[in-house]
Amino acid sequence: SIVPPLTLPAHTSMLTGLAPEEHGVYWNQWMPAFGTLRFPTVLALARTAGFSTAMFSAKDKLAYLFPTGSVDHISYPVPDPRDWMGTNHLLSATTVATQAVTYFAQQKPRLMFVHFPDADLAGHFFGWPSPEQFAALETCDAALARLREGVARAGATNVLYLVTADHGGAGLSHGVDRPQDMAIFWLAWGAGARRGYALTNQVNMPDTAATIAWRLGLALPTNCVGQPVREAFE
Repeated sequence: SIVPPLTLPAHTSMLTGLAPEEHGVYWNQWMPAFGTLRFPTVLALARTAGFSTAMFSAKDKLAYLFPTGSVDHISYPVPDPRDWMGTNHLLSATTVATQAVTYFAQQKPRLMFVHFPDADLAGHFFGWPSPEQFAALETCDAALARLREGVARAGATNVLYLVTADHGGAGLSHGVDRPQDMAIFWLAWGAGARRGYALTNQVNMPDTAATIAWRLGLALPTNCVGQPVREAFE
């Protein structure tokens, strides 16, 4: 992850390829008073290049990354955090995946960002790691399967999935430069990706945007610190 390993700064680096000291996003809420994002995300660059784009998330704070006109479609099925306080967890990842699949079947966007909030919500309410968080991760895993199956049913071929996280955590929180908060996973699966291969080089948060740009033939801003994860591909 990046420092600080918080949702909005981390996703900003993930989608712009920039370090926090470049993009300047250190807050973790959508605060209109702070203005708009000063650099384009890889989705905005893709749209400018003529590719269709879409995003799906259950965290409205990520709206900061998708100003009007930067993507073709935006969806925020907002979860009710109170449902995470008991045993009847709100399956917001399922809702997000269902909406993404429905839209993909109709429009087949070239680049799509899909965000599942369940593991983070469970971590804040029940702890990193906790049985409830592992249950939330199972929900996310099932939602990812729903997404993959829906994309396949829509007849799409040559599809690449990049699956990652924005941060880890310990106890009920995150945001500190420590291994529990900083260590995340990064997976490439599908078109062109190596099968059954474990990366030998560390992947950093901005590398995700750089990898997407590389695969789509897009140029990121010159101050981008992200590097394509070429090792993950044939």
